[in-house]
Amino acid sequence: MTRQTYDVIVIGSGPAGGIVARRLGEAGLDVAVVEKDGWGGVCPLRGCEPKKTLADMTHEILRVRDMATHGVAGNARVDWAALMRFKHSVIDPISGKVFDSFHGRGITTIQGEARFIGPDTVEVDELGPLTARRIVVASGAVPRKLGIPGERLLLNSDRFLDLETLPESMLFIGGGFVSFEFACIAAAAGARATILHRSRRVLKGFDEVLGRKLVQAMQDQGVAVHTDHPVKAVEPFEDGVRVLVNGPDDVEMEFVAAAAVSGAGRVPDLDGLDLDKAGVESGERGIKVDEYMRSVSNPVVFGAGDCVEPGHPLTPMAALQADTVVRNILDEGSARSDLSGTAGAVFTHPTLACAGLLEEQAREQGYEFKVYEGDAAGWSEHNRLGMAHAGYRVLVERGTGRILGAHYLGAHAEEVANIFGMAIRHSLTREDLLAQPWAYPSFGYTVRYMLG
Repeated sequence: MTRQTYDVIVIGSGPAGGIVARRLGEAGLDVAVVEKDGWGGVCPLRGCEPKKTLADMTHEILRVRDMATHGVAGNARVDWAALMRFKHSVIDPISGKVFDSFHGRGITTIQGEARFIGPDTVEVDELGPLTARRIVVASGAVPRKLGIPGERLLLNSDRFLDLETLPESMLFIGGGFVSFEFACIAAAAGARATILHRSRRVLKGFDEVLGRKLVQAMQDQGVAVHTDHPVKAVEPFEDGVRVLVNGPDDVEMEFVAAAAVSGAGRVPDLDGLDLDKAGVESGERGIKVDEYMRSVSNPVVFGAGDCVEPGHPLTPMAALQADTVVRNILDEGSARSDLSGTAGAVFTHPTLACAGLLEEQAREQGYEFKVYEGDAAGWSEHNRLGMAHAGYRVLVERGTGRILGAHYLGAHAEEVANIFGMAIRHSLTREDLLAQPWAYPSFGYTVRYMLG
């Protein structure tokens, strides 16, 4: 077979791979993109975008219910079939648009599964060897396996987002953001939702105190949350499933529902790439890269997004890492990865958001800081919305006044987190934020309440 040679081969067309391919194509490099699944990757097709489409609609239902005593009358409900039709109208065109964006820049597109056969060479199904000066792995992540008997009976996150009809009762296994978001959606749409989590603490990437407040809010919405309930097995039961768990004091318990969803998150999608044949070192958390996003063991290979270590499965991090890859391919050694100030959110009702360090991380790193914290349910902003659960915790370094971390549960939390994320990234201080003439009344203005 004829060997095909490119300047750059990108494996994966999601947010990270897409940015790398398009920007390098615009720079005049000969680029090929290999995609084994839908063009566009997890976030727009099977992650953030479809999830947020469902969450936004169901949050409106909950807002109406919250404001029932404020003069909002009537019973709003979710028409699940109509909601899913709308979701498809938004999501289904994305793959075609992503595909066209590559062709519009003269980028070669290859559908299939790539695997390394050498340090600078890959194969894609029956195609011959494809060689490049640089190879960028941006293969994303796949649902995590639980490794328990009967796991095949569980829906994964991809399948939940494509449900044509909503089961009347659902179990969500795992206490991370996937389970919390999906349970909130299901409950608002009329299902009986239950979360089963193996340990005491839920939402480990978020503030523990505010996580407990969110559990209270979820329970008020009718979602049962059981911690210290590790799942042992899943069995078929009548028209649904039975989930066996170890309950308190190691007593075996069972939960029955029409369907159960694994919300155990995602892991780097590296199986089948044959990284060892390229001498690319990887671990449980992904491909090991240096500060330039280059493989620590093969200088030809770069990585970005959910498939690399260090990192977190967040689209903004993937975009920043992709930018670092692009800059270093065009000008070697010109950019280092900087993910400081990255904001994240759990799109429940209310939303839980974070930026910067958790309290335990700040202590481990030796910072001396003051925690500004309080309950925010009494703010007029939340009273107007009928929101009963809200709170904040902001870590401010002693001496400098720099913001180390910010955590907030409440309305518009994702945008408040963006404000604090920018402050962290650009070393703004508490005094800088207090001096800003925020629009009033707005949730940006509430930054003053948190730091006052």
